[in-house]
Amino acid sequence: MKKLLKLIAIVGITAVILFPGNANAQNDYYFPEINEKEFNEQIPSPAQFLGYDIGTHYTRHDRIVAYLKELARISDKASFQVIGETYEKRPQVILTITSSDNHSNIEKIREEHLTLLNPEVPALEPQEGKSIVALNYSVHGDETSSGEAAMLTAYYLIANQSEETQKFLEESVIHIDPAQNPDGRDRAAHWHNSYKSFPPVADPADAEHNQAWPGGRTNHFLHDLNRDWFAVTQQESENRIDFYHKWYPNVQIDFHEMGTNSTYYLEPTKPVRTWNPIIPDYHYEVMNPLLAEYQTDALDELGALYWTKEIFDNISPIYGSTYPDIQGGVGVTFEVGSSRGLVQESDAGKVTFRSTIRKHLHTGIATVRAAVNEKQKLFNYQKDFFQSALEKASSQPTKAYIFGDADDPSLTHKFLDLLLKHRLDVYEVDRDIEQSGKEFKAGSSYMVPTDQIHYRVIHDIFEANTSFPDSVFYDITGWSLVHGYGIKYEELESDNFQNFQGNKVSELPERKGMVKGGSTEYAYLLKWSDYNASPALYDLA
Repeated sequence: MKKLLKLIAIVGITAVILFPGNANAQNDYYFPEINEKEFNEQIPSPAQFLGYDIGTHYTRHDRIVAYLKELARISDKASFQVIGETYEKRPQVILTITSSDNHSNIEKIREEHLTLLNPEVPALEPQEGKSIVALNYSVHGDETSSGEAAMLTAYYLIANQSEETQKFLEESVIHIDPAQNPDGRDRAAHWHNSYKSFPPVADPADAEHNQAWPGGRTNHFLHDLNRDWFAVTQQESENRIDFYHKWYPNVQIDFHEMGTNSTYYLEPTKPVRTWNPIIPDYHYEVMNPLLAEYQTDALDELGALYWTKEIFDNISPIYGSTYPDIQGGVGVTFEVGSSRGLVQESDAGKVTFRSTIRKHLHTGIATVRAAVNEKQKLFNYQKDFFQSALEKASSQPTKAYIFGDADDPSLTHKFLDLLLKHRLDVYEVDRDIEQSGKEFKAGSSYMVPTDQIHYRVIHDIFEANTSFPDSVFYDITGWSLVHGYGIKYEELESDNFQNFQGNKVSELPERKGMVKGGSTEYAYLLKWSDYNASPALYDLA
């Protein structure tokens, strides 16, 4: 018995001694070309902080948050913020990484960057501005490699002391959202951790690889958050949109997973038929391929297979990789063939969780490299994008859209709220208007002029896109939100709409109700045409 206890003690001591070595070995796998001495020893790696090697366990959301908080606490190159919370009360967080000097001037940098939206202001010079990069992970909660890659990417950018990485931090501001769907991610992590085996089982039929309903893809209400950037129906989306409009990134990456038998997908997409026709062709022909050169170089260095120009579309503005496209940024989808567990057999051999993480890690770093090296082109493109939006608007017959329904103020306010979330200029209607047989009353109607920098957003909200170069689509082709709301609206083709244009709306008008009469026994009269009538009746029942 004494010998056994002594052996256990020796093994325990050995494990403690070997742990730093294991961390080094993990860096060798994830950063094969980098000397260990290039990493600041004062910055803990994810493995050192969590107590296990990345890729051997699925990290819970609270542990990801804790690690990013620790990086911000230790390093003056990182700051941590909570931008909201999910329906299950998990925080939505952003880790911002840049040089310490940039952090001390972060608000000035943000304000200077936003001048790219103003066509009347000269273009921002590369030596003055910073590339703004958004790396967004795990919008589908069970595409879990990206959350692990987020931690490793943050660790690399903060701990790596190479000259190139210091240039990254000096010339850019990088926002990392480690889990766009925290509730779904934790459902998936719990499943995989509960059903994984020792050693791992690669059989695709094993329970680890086959989540029970509802799985981790969607949020609490089983909504696909990757298709909610435009409609903004969920509070997670609302929080994300609000943060997006504070920065308008030059580049935004949406990290995903796809079927186990696939390799790695990145843009550009297939020419013409997968493009949103309201976006300049230059975006697809020049900017996407330009970034892809850096990303494919990174995959080549890993010896990883990849493909492009198939399956996925850039048509609809509803995704995390296409919403930036109608905001003057360059949005990109990354898809890695998923292990859906620690390891799974595929047609080409075993796919490991670690290998999927490593690919996302290196394409993320390559994206930062591209954003820094191509800063001039990104600035010029964003400036030209908003200038051309005004030119596009002036060439169209529709000069404004008017909407509103006096019989349904709740629906009117919901639609108005959506437009304000997308930062559109909206005005009150100060006189009654009749257009095409429809009445729009002052006080219950609003007007959206098309002559504004977000014309393309206005177009995609109000116009029905019914003509396409091809009949084959990956996903959604119809997204005109005004039709989805079923709200009364009309196009105005004359410049005299300004005769009816009232004050600009800066926030959603406050609505108040009242109970009339002095009796303590009330009866409630509900106008059934109002959008909120049925929910109100339910609450009263």
